[in-house]
Amino acid sequence: MQSTDISMPMAKATSAVTLATAAQTDMADKLVQAATVNTSAQSWHWVNSIPWGIIASIVAALYTSLLICEWFWKKLWRPAFERWGWMAPNKRRTTMTLDECQHMSETPRMEP
Repeated sequence: MQSTDISMPMAKATSAVTLATAAQTDMADKLVQAATVNTSAQSWHWVNSIPWGIIASIVAALYTSLLICEWFWKKLWRPAFERWGWMAPNKRRTTMTLDECQHMSETPRMEP
């Protein structure tokens, strides 16, 4: 995986769309009201008075902004900064073969 690859793009896109849809349909308000409908305690009154739909909209906007910033960072900004010499390039991961691993285990080691 290269440094410019976005990990799990479909999961991130699906979760962002689901979160935005839930915030748009006031699902958070309905869920809280349904969960606290049979409670008689006065302490649950403040839970129902919180504007959960607005909070869900803010969280959806923040999450979407983070996903967009991640995309810009990995696809545009970081490669440009590496090309201009402002940042050191990421070290590429190397894959060790079974022969290399066996060769390393056969190497004599110094006794302490």
